[in-house]
Amino acid sequence: MKQKSNNWMTDLLFSLDHFSERTAFVIQEKEYSYGQLKAMIASIISEIPFQNKKIGIIGEDSIHTYAAILATLFSGNTYVILHPSFPNERNKKIINNAEISLILGAGDNPIYLAGTDLPYLQIQEKVPSCDTIELKGKPSDLAYIIFTSGSTGEPKGVPISRANLDAFFAAYSKLGWKLNETDRMLQMFELTFDVSVVSLLYPLTIGASIYTVGYKDIKHFKVAALLEDEKLTFATITPSLLQLLSPYYADIHLPDLKYLVVSAEASQTETVGKFRECAPNATFVNLYGPTETTIYCCSYTIPILDAKAYNGMVAIGKPFDGIQTVIVDENDHALGEGLQGELLVAGNQVMEGYYKNPEKTKEVITVRGDNKKYYRTGDLCIMDKEGDIFYCGRKDHQVKIQGFRIELSEIENAARSFFKGTRNAIALTYNEAGTGDALLLVIEGVENVDTEALENYMRENIPYYMIPRKILFLEKFPINNSNKIDRKKIKNIINY
Repeated sequence: MKQKSNNWMTDLLFSLDHFSERTAFVIQEKEYSYGQLKAMIASIISEIPFQNKKIGIIGEDSIHTYAAILATLFSGNTYVILHPSFPNERNKKIINNAEISLILGAGDNPIYLAGTDLPYLQIQEKVPSCDTIELKGKPSDLAYIIFTSGSTGEPKGVPISRANLDAFFAAYSKLGWKLNETDRMLQMFELTFDVSVVSLLYPLTIGASIYTVGYKDIKHFKVAALLEDEKLTFATITPSLLQLLSPYYADIHLPDLKYLVVSAEASQTETVGKFRECAPNATFVNLYGPTETTIYCCSYTIPILDAKAYNGMVAIGKPFDGIQTVIVDENDHALGEGLQGELLVAGNQVMEGYYKNPEKTKEVITVRGDNKKYYRTGDLCIMDKEGDIFYCGRKDHQVKIQGFRIELSEIENAARSFFKGTRNAIALTYNEAGTGDALLLVIEGVENVDTEALENYMRENIPYYMIPRKILFLEKFPINNSNKIDRKKIKNIINY
């Protein structure tokens, strides 16, 4: 077993040098060794004429894409993913906002980049003139920028520095993973989503093999097939995908799975609990973290029995090593045990601020009395006497109806409980003429629903003012590029 250093990039170079015959990636059933990966990285580096610039990478499910990401990092530059299925205008906005200097891709210059005058480098497999890879870049340099949606329609850039990433990997490695170069690990996330960063980089630091899922794949079917057919030992998936797999639980058998990580959205105790029969030997872990705090910042190992939860949502647990958290009220006063407020996060993983957007930065970054810089997550949380944190919902998912403050997650949990965790439910608000805001419940699935029984069940389990005015049904909830339920799209579909 390889002895890890204190630096993830040093560990990654070790893997490239010492595991050349081992499999680094399996992409669409094709294997690529660490030796092949290293040669491709070195070849791309030789074509990059600068340092500390922004490089756009077309995010295909391709060895060329992954090699380009690594080459950009090793050469001391910053990578920005351009998603092939995003609208042309959005990608052009990202190119302009990020001040990209060069675009890397595996094929001919894509149509959606027509009109830009940026140089385009088509990645080709060729023998590099030199296969020695040097580590370039300072801790303060940016490693990547991820663009999230903005309220004005302009993409909002989250810049993560090498120092942020160093702090993350130092803390992530302390979570106690028992993994090595013989392990087989899943990468199912879009490269525009930050969980892809750890799903890509961490396995390579230990010499493990990565099995990828492309954006064109039917995700839940491809994930299930990889988990079972390839006997994967480590997988990070979203609760939404876990829910999509629920009809097939009886046919899924994963005795080789060592770890199942659920992340990216709230995890339901019922769904996670039922999946345990599929993976009887796995340790289940819930990982939480906004993109602005570098991937994850809190961890909770989910016990087989009596998992801590709030409104059916698994606890997000305790902060990572080096992370400080505080829960505050509307006046920024720290709250004690059991009191709900907004979660603030500090530590070396927290971004400096949104890329060239001081106005938005001012809204979310604050310095408290301890002189530490905190990120306002917008997440409502409480903490118990053991110091475990519970996610209660978003501030913008908390609404006021008839003067009552309501957490939409509580309504959703009641509906899911009626269906015994077999269906997803989303609570929304809409404006009803003459009465103001009203509650609407959308259920996933259209067959055999006793609406009257559902309404009676909710009346028995939640206050009267939380009972939805209307209940609608969708055959299947849309999922966004981060594999989360797309609430905005649901609202558009139902036309409320």
